[in-house]
Amino acid sequence: MNSIKTTPDDRTVIRGQEEEEGTPPRPPKQPPYLVIIEGTHAGTYFSIEEGKNVIGRAVESTVRLEDQSVSRRHAEIEKTDKTFVVRDLGSRNGTFVNGSPVTDNVVIGHKDVIKTGIYLLRLITQEVGVEEEMALPAEMVLGDRTVMAEIRAEPEVPTSAMEEREEKPQMPEIAEEAAEAGPGPAKIRRYLFPALLLICVVAVVGYFTSKYFLHPQKPLKVRIPPKVAETGLPTELPPPGAPEAPPEGAMPAVPPPPPPVQTIPVFLDFVSSPLPATVNFQGKELGKTPLRVNVELEPQKSYTAEADFEMPEMREKYTLPVSFTVETGQSVVPILFRGPIGIMKVMNLPRDVQFYLEGSYEYDRFKERPAKLNEVVMQKPVYIPFGKYLVELRRQRQLGESQTFVQDIVFRREFAIAEDSPSYNLDVKDEDLRFFPVNIKSEPSAADVFIDGKLMGKTPYQGLFPLGDHTLTLRKEGFFENTQSLKVDMNTPFTAAIKLETSIAGAHINNAKVAMNRELYQESINELAQALASNPAPAETAQANYLLGRCYLNAGDIERALIYFEQSKTADDWKYPSMLGMVAAYAATQRMDAALPLLVEVMLNAKDENIKKDANSLFQQISPFRSVIYVYSEPAGARIIVNDKPVAQPTPAILHDLPLGAYRIRLEKPGYQAMEMRLTLSVNEFNPVIVKLKPIMQ
Repeated sequence: MNSIKTTPDDRTVIRGQEEEEGTPPRPPKQPPYLVIIEGTHAGTYFSIEEGKNVIGRAVESTVRLEDQSVSRRHAEIEKTDKTFVVRDLGSRNGTFVNGSPVTDNVVIGHKDVIKTGIYLLRLITQEVGVEEEMALPAEMVLGDRTVMAEIRAEPEVPTSAMEEREEKPQMPEIAEEAAEAGPGPAKIRRYLFPALLLICVVAVVGYFTSKYFLHPQKPLKVRIPPKVAETGLPTELPPPGAPEAPPEGAMPAVPPPPPPVQTIPVFLDFVSSPLPATVNFQGKELGKTPLRVNVELEPQKSYTAEADFEMPEMREKYTLPVSFTVETGQSVVPILFRGPIGIMKVMNLPRDVQFYLEGSYEYDRFKERPAKLNEVVMQKPVYIPFGKYLVELRRQRQLGESQTFVQDIVFRREFAIAEDSPSYNLDVKDEDLRFFPVNIKSEPSAADVFIDGKLMGKTPYQGLFPLGDHTLTLRKEGFFENTQSLKVDMNTPFTAAIKLETSIAGAHINNAKVAMNRELYQESINELAQALASNPAPAETAQANYLLGRCYLNAGDIERALIYFEQSKTADDWKYPSMLGMVAAYAATQRMDAALPLLVEVMLNAKDENIKKDANSLFQQISPFRSVIYVYSEPAGARIIVNDKPVAQPTPAILHDLPLGAYRIRLEKPGYQAMEMRLTLSVNEFNPVIVKLKPIMQ
């Protein structure tokens, strides 16, 4: 029996029963289409239309495959827009995509391969060459093109059918020639050998057909030899040393079954927060948390359990998956479901108001959900998802004496529920609806806040004001006054950030700062002189004097710098910066006795962290290798003895230019108990020693 091998160039078209000879040929192929790359009539293609395309033996199938290994309705491929979905339709031999069985909907794409029965079909969605279109997947070509296939058992065939299948084929040509030629020996010898050879081939094929197709035992793995002659017999012998074929009638070798999966009993301990949840595991609902169940699981394998959090007041359900692994020897696995859920409580509400809540949830931020609660129970926790919320209280109002009513918003707040702020309490009383909160900031800060002409405080300012029309005014020396109107008719926060404009003197001061940063000190001095001539406020005068001191200090005019620092020191806001300027000026002329007391005062009394940082940096500059001890006693005037050597100056005193080492300090004052202490100094260290002396009891 001759075997026929179809090449990719043989473009055979399978005609349906409705097609007849003479019908016009199919139009040229245009993607998308399925093409047979393995099986009968390889190269045949089937166009894929929008919607469902059935693959099977039925006449009405879009992709009709006539082999008995294909079910009547085997599978279907559904095209929607640019998506192709394959699903099995309960076929006998199953459907495979790229070698994996199809158990659910599978999305496929260009050049993916579908296996149905003996056929391999490739999806083509783009223009490709013939070789690329018909190439078998790598996993289907092993070595000398060995193909492994599983043949599913068919129902038993009656004996008569078997005999009919095993009938020897007739050879009409040989019989006719023999009748014409007669029983001559030459004619008989001429056709005897081919006839016997053909009979042997038919017998072998019939044996294997009966054994493995009509009476199958187990799935058979068939090997197609690399070269087969026209007679159907292999032209190459197996190599020396190859295993012998099993004797006739022997069962084919079957690989041993895989070892059984080892499982261990383990308790799964489920808990959830902040509320109970329903647990689902391996497709089953186990119950509500807290819950402990005993199951058989494989060690070192990853599992996933899910918890359903029900929030009935919000009519919301959230499913949280948690993955876990059972370690070898572990008997209890704790599993915590921490849902992204917080709590809202309504503590008090005014009478005759409607409650409205709208949220944008953290796990679905692009969908706002109005959440009108079925029933508001005071002080009862309401579980709501993490997210941003808007709450409003609305009250009906009648328009004049008509029968028309409108909803007025009388209260409005925005709040967030998150991991760092998981709760929110709404506490609103009737009297709260007559006021609204105010939050005012200014740049610079410390501006006076006036509401309707009444001083309320300094910025940043927070307070409550009655509903209605108001006038807000901010005032600060050196800046222009800022005034604006407020018109608020519901309890909602009023927030404002106001940048104050500088005065004429302030503008010159700002120009001077820019020039100083560019080290243009003479230009800065000119701007500061114009600031002092522009009727500045007291604070502006102090700032201008301080900046003049800095300019002259950088220019090397120490005495003039000290004059301006002394003038600016009288203003509280510029006291300590001016004292640090004086320290730098004294240190530049090596007058440490004048510089250190000022520096110590700043380091001990300044509250501003930036000023203290500047003071410490200045100390490092003027005393890089020596330390300083500041000794202060209460009462003052105590005698100081350092390492048994008296110090000329009584307390308070500054002991400077001290090398590193250990020091013993003793304080003595008549009528008081002597105090002694020990210090160890390192390089460039400032040590304040403050002692309260105890009087001697008489």
